[in-house]
Amino acid sequence: MTTRGIFNRQYTDFTPAGQQVWLVNGAGVTTSPASTQSFTAGANLIQGEVVYVSGVYALPASAASGVAGERYNVIGITSEAASSAAAVNVILDDTAIIGAANLTAETELVPGRYYYLSKFDGQLTSYSTASGVITAASGYAALVNIGQALSNTELQVEIEPPVVLYD
Repeated sequence: MTTRGIFNRQYTDFTPAGQQVWLVNGAGVTTSPASTQSFTAGANLIQGEVVYVSGVYALPASAASGVAGERYNVIGITSEAASSAAAVNVILDDTAIIGAANLTAETELVPGRYYYLSKFDGQLTSYSTASGVITAASGYAALVNIGQALSNTELQVEIEPPVVLYD
């Protein structure tokens, strides 16, 4: 077996049944990326609030038409409530608990449904709700997929880049 390094990782060759393959042996890889990160709350935040980050501050995100583009660049969902200027943990890629206060025009998540950033500060919405469909005509500047509901209260956070909507 020989070893070689590519892209800051170490690989070892292995030849089962005459076919050479390269196995990553973990060298050069530190740990898995963190699923939560601590920030400073830039406003009073509730648990389950969708946020973006400006500097070190976590602030309520919004996909509303007319807001600054940075507001729909979601980083995650708060794992706890926090007062302005206090530390707050933000879930970047894991399961988040979502309550009625975090939803637009719904009282609980629908398992299996995808949820998106709402035009209302810090909230989630399904693609089509009583408050309207996510389109430029209904007051949205962007379509931002936040994740999929696992249960009535749990959302698997899988944030995708925003799709900017135009009339």
